[in-house]
Amino acid sequence: MPSTLMLVSTTSKSSSFSRFNHKEETEPGSMPHSAQSVDEDDDLTIRPRRKPPPKIPKQHVITNTITSYLSKSDSREEVVSVTINSSPELSFILHKPLRNRLSYENNPCEAMQDFMDAHEFFTIITNPQTKNYKDVLPFLITRRRKFFEKRLWAVRATLKAMNGEWSTLGTSPSIHEEFSSFSNIACLRFGALPPVDVLIKLSVEIQTCARVNIDVVPMERLVQIFDRMLEDCHLFLRSGTVAKAAPRSGAAAAKSAMERFLPLSGGVDYLIKFCRNTFPGQEIRYQWTDRGRFED
Repeated sequence: MPSTLMLVSTTSKSSSFSRFNHKEETEPGSMPHSAQSVDEDDDLTIRPRRKPPPKIPKQHVITNTITSYLSKSDSREEVVSVTINSSPELSFILHKPLRNRLSYENNPCEAMQDFMDAHEFFTIITNPQTKNYKDVLPFLITRRRKFFEKRLWAVRATLKAMNGEWSTLGTSPSIHEEFSSFSNIACLRFGALPPVDVLIKLSVEIQTCARVNIDVVPMERLVQIFDRMLEDCHLFLRSGTVAKAAPRSGAAAAKSAMERFLPLSGGVDYLIKFCRNTFPGQEIRYQWTDRGRFED
């Protein structure tokens, strides 16, 4: 079978290279190398194509997003911690670490509100009408307003503090270099503006959006405003200069504030897809570690 012998001969050469080019010799009385069985691990030409490993869920994105939407504020007693339990079935474990039995017993109404908010949030996530984070923003604006406004304030304040730093950032001369992976979007929006001017315009737009009066503007318009603000933040963070900002600099502070703000958009989109793949056609499995105290 000449074709087989030719294949094995090719394998022999590749095998010797894979073994640091050690020369293989046929010992007296042993089987000629060309007649030896072919090891699939030695020859990429005959190795069967293997399926790529399944993607591992980004657990930190999932837990950070749920925390961002269920925590009433950044104060330690109001932060909802989230863990993922995978046995026997995947579920979310929700907990307010600094709340003890006495605090629950003294204020059961507040605890029940937490339970209701979690139920509403997860219902929105699994609702077939929910397409992306824009459908979840009204929940955040109305039910987590204090938390949301603090995130807005942090982004606005850090950008305002950069007013005197723009000329010292040392941005790339080309918008294609500064926004290497998003240069098409940057060019479409800002044309041939120098990168530093693009960052300044993004900063002004973001601050304008963050100053909106939530009490006056209709919800539909608020969703549009914050959608634009989140898009601006995404683009701002794609700047090579911002990505490499020196610690303790104004750009680094703005970067940090935006990174805490962005789970409210991209994180929710990821959570929606994850939950629909993990809990198809059923409610999201979750529980509060202290919930049993309030069930009859």
